[in-house]
Amino acid sequence: MKKVLVIIPTYNEADNISRLVEAVENVVSRLHSYELSLLIVDDRSPDGTAKKVRLLKKQYKNIQLLSGNKNGLGRAYIRGFQYALKHRDDEIFIMMDADLSHNPKDIPALLKAITQGSDYVIGSRYASGGAISGSWPILRVVTSRVANFVARRLTGITDNVTDLTGGFKAIRREALQEIDLDSLNVKGYIFQVSLLHAFLSNGFKVSEIPITFTDRQHGNSKLRLRDITEFIYRAYKLSPDSPIQKIVRFGFVGTCGAIVNLAILTLLVKLLHSDVLISDLIAIECSIIFNFLLNHFYTFRGYGAYTVRTKKESLNSMLVKMGKFNIGTLGGAAINFLVFSTLFKAVGINYIISDIVAILIAMSWNYFVSTRFVWRAIDEENF
Repeated sequence: MKKVLVIIPTYNEADNISRLVEAVENVVSRLHSYELSLLIVDDRSPDGTAKKVRLLKKQYKNIQLLSGNKNGLGRAYIRGFQYALKHRDDEIFIMMDADLSHNPKDIPALLKAITQGSDYVIGSRYASGGAISGSWPILRVVTSRVANFVARRLTGITDNVTDLTGGFKAIRREALQEIDLDSLNVKGYIFQVSLLHAFLSNGFKVSEIPITFTDRQHGNSKLRLRDITEFIYRAYKLSPDSPIQKIVRFGFVGTCGAIVNLAILTLLVKLLHSDVLISDLIAIECSIIFNFLLNHFYTFRGYGAYTVRTKKESLNSMLVKMGKFNIGTLGGAAINFLVFSTLFKAVGINYIISDIVAILIAMSWNYFVSTRFVWRAIDEENF
């Protein structure tokens, strides 16, 4: 029989824990190929959750209680995983919430997916056949959808995963042992996304089964402002190659290039009294070279930038990219010059303001060219 450990983190779940344990135990009694145990990870709940678990332990011999200081959902799961990996020999771990939003009747489907070869199985609300109970408040539904959208955009996870934030999962022990849990460095709900990202990054097989998610009947949601803040920040930091991170880096480079552009333009016009249009052309070319170098070593680092073996190859590769970048941004330079000329000459707007508007429009074009023509092309050739 395969040993399975159901890990349930709790904080102020005294009104739910007995019903949940009874429901899980009812499922356990019907599983003949598995030996299930429960590990309740309680964050010293002041409502007496741990006391109820101790009473349940007298009734059910497959329950363990692991208490610790309150430090967020993520840290509770990590504490539970680390304890189980060190002191137990379970082959499969089940993650589920204590608020009765996850139906224990779905546990057999999670286990089946593991036995069919998956390393990490998500009980998904958004997969085909999945659903959210109509009793769930509309605000919670919107919050969940937004969280999934934000996580997907910030992390770049697109591997046919529909529910990035779901907390009902099954994990193969051998796969979990390959994950550095401490390196996740998360406390709150972003743990679900961070753990998924870690499994995908390590090449493990991730799959989903559809579930119906229901709203808690007792107690309150633990979501706080600091959880939302950590969620956004950690999701953003999770994947350096995500589209959002590249856009932010590209925007930073563009801002620096704009400063270079404005500084050179002002220097030529104010101090050297050069023709404004000629000065703008010079400023544009200087900013293009500056932007290329910063993009090459900062924005798109890793996109073929460091796959060459010698300094000569590295220099040749960079020169090829510089040529492509200059060709690709000719359109941006033309847009920049055309917009600047129109605003300054035809409309009569101050040359500084005209230059700023022209730079912003050209920057959007340049990002499109950079990701579709310059670094992406090199990246596909090398990989």
